[in-house]
Amino acid sequence: MAKKIVLAALVMAIAAGAISAQENNKAAALDLFTLTKGFVAADSDSKTFLICLAASYEQLVAPHFSAGGNLDMYFGKVYDTGAFYMGITGEGRYYPMTENFEKFFMGTTLGFNVFSVDGNTNHGGFLGLTASLKAGYKLLFTGKSLYVEPSMAYVLSKAGIVPVTPLGWQGGLRMGIVF
Repeated sequence: MAKKIVLAALVMAIAAGAISAQENNKAAALDLFTLTKGFVAADSDSKTFLICLAASYEQLVAPHFSAGGNLDMYFGKVYDTGAFYMGITGEGRYYPMTENFEKFFMGTTLGFNVFSVDGNTNHGGFLGLTASLKAGYKLLFTGKSLYVEPSMAYVLSKAGIVPVTPLGWQGGLRMGIVF
């Protein structure tokens, strides 16, 4: 069922990009690594099942610069107990090689995240700040409307009882549309 929902969302995103006006100053994407996390984490022995979604939006605000946001949501069951994670961040990017969304970029994010177990953030959950430094490359296809974006980010985040924890280097792979 989750695979059908993801496939339908991707087809609708591609169709919307093809139909929309060719302003090419906005972009929206889904993180492909995050979509697979739920399938990887699924385990019948520990009764773990997660649905993981991560969406992003950015808009050019000046030549070479964009601003936008990211929303990550994981929900499901871990050891037969309800679990929910949500992260919301604002993101700024600099594209030094072009005035638009193409090629190499550097950026930063700042926001907050929350993880609750059985509706509670006190026992195994957390609520706190998250920040990252990111670099990547946006490769545009099909008339410059569809893109793939591999990236690496160094992430600092609230996790458990520690105020800020370096989560270290994390990879990302987004697929999206420019409209």
